[in-house]
Amino acid sequence: MTRIVEPVYDTEGKLIQEHDILKDEETGEMALVVQAKNKSGVRGLAVENKIIGLGDWLDVYPDGVWTILGNAGVSAV
Repeated sequence: MTRIVEPVYDTEGKLIQEHDILKDEETGEMALVVQAKNKSGVRGLAVENKIIGLGDWLDVYPDGVWTILGNAGVSAV
């Protein structure tokens, strides 16, 4: 059975999406939102920061933990 990671909202109530750059307001940790999948069939959004060793499914964090700082997939001219 495939499990889909549940949507999560930031501190302002905005839906967190792929490639969003996030800041954990409590710890100050920064993370990038990526698409992920594991051998058990779980798929969906995860937060990742390889520098500090962060790698979790997004839905392990409750709504309001993260603040969206921007999106790495959007470029401004």
